[in-house]
Formats: sequence, C-alpha cells, structure tokens
Amino acid sequence: MRKVFHIAVITVLAYLVADRALLHAQAREASTFACAQGAEQVKLDALGRGFDDAAASSQGEAFRSGCLVTGRGRPTEMLARN
Repeated sequence: MRKVFHIAVITVLAYLVADRALLHAQAREASTFACAQGAEQVKLDALGRGFDDAAASSQGEAFRSGCLVTGRGRPTEMLARN
C-alpha cells in the first residue's frame, strides 16, 4: 500500500512539473499587466451584470490572484455569472 502511495505522489508531481514546463514552452505565461487587464475586464463584466462594486471588485481580485498563481490569464473563463 505504501508503494502505491509513493507512485501516486510521484505521478502527481511529474504531472505538475510537466504542466508548468509546457506552459513556459508555449509562452503562455501571463504577465502582471495581462492579469491586471483581465481582472479589470472581469470587474467590468460583473458590474454590467448587476453586481455591486464590492462584489465586482472581489471577482476581479479573485481572477488576478488565480492568473498570477497559475500563469493562465483567460478572463472569459472567469466572467461573472448570475
């Protein structure tokens, strides 16, 4: 059982390292500026959908945080939903 656990951990780590390497190789790493622009787009979309300023700002900040952590900045995936 212990051996299976170690194999699973190594497999997950290998996947994460490979995913990050692919991200860099494809030059899809989002810059700070791109993340800020995406966050503003998400905020404006949320305001347009009737969210108040605090909720819209929160959604924008959540997008920026996720963008900076993952390196993937696609605002269309994070748009506000009613």
